[in-house]
Amino acid sequence: MTHSGQGYTLVEMLVALAVTSIVLAGTYAAYTFFSEQQQSLIAQTEVDRGALRTIDIFESDIRMAGFKDYLDVNPMTASQAIVLTSNTPGDVRFVYDDYDNSGVLYRALIRYYLASFTSSTGVTRNRLLREWRKCNNPSQTCDLTNSTPLTGSTVGEPLLDWVSTFSVTGMNQKASGSFANQYQTIKVNLVVDSPQKIEGTIRKVSKSFTFLARAKNVSLVP
Repeated sequence: MTHSGQGYTLVEMLVALAVTSIVLAGTYAAYTFFSEQQQSLIAQTEVDRGALRTIDIFESDIRMAGFKDYLDVNPMTASQAIVLTSNTPGDVRFVYDDYDNSGVLYRALIRYYLASFTSSTGVTRNRLLREWRKCNNPSQTCDLTNSTPLTGSTVGEPLLDWVSTFSVTGMNQKASGSFANQYQTIKVNLVVDSPQKIEGTIRKVSKSFTFLARAKNVSLVP
């Protein structure tokens, strides 16, 4: 009694191997593509979160620029409400009356500017700093020389990291009134990078944010 066995021929084995290779290559390519897309989406979300928080704070300070509380006997001179020292990189200051946590009225000076920072790993990048100061003598024009930091830092607090571009443009100068020649609108451009590269590539996520904010008190005060 004999047994006849059937198996795969060499050609069939080669065809199966080729098909399997194509399927595996396609699967790996699809995995790589979707992995990169997921990493890119996560990086964009992180950049958006930090940038939008910064924009909210910045817009709030711009709206307050030039505000003088009705209880404050000290004048608010037109020249100190908004001081644009540098357009690119941006260096801008806003002065307005505010109340501290104890309910005491004081005059605040807020400064935004870029500063280089080198981490412990040797990586250097730019950070957007917000310097929050109290004017020592509100009866005089408030600037950096006669104000005291409220945050305990003489260089400001980091507000946003990995900022490659920060530019500030003053627009719509007021023709007359208490704030003659002051800007009524501020245009800001931010370009923020993600600190993480997309795995397997040299590509980084970078997003640009441009917004306009109105200096409400400058615009409304006659």
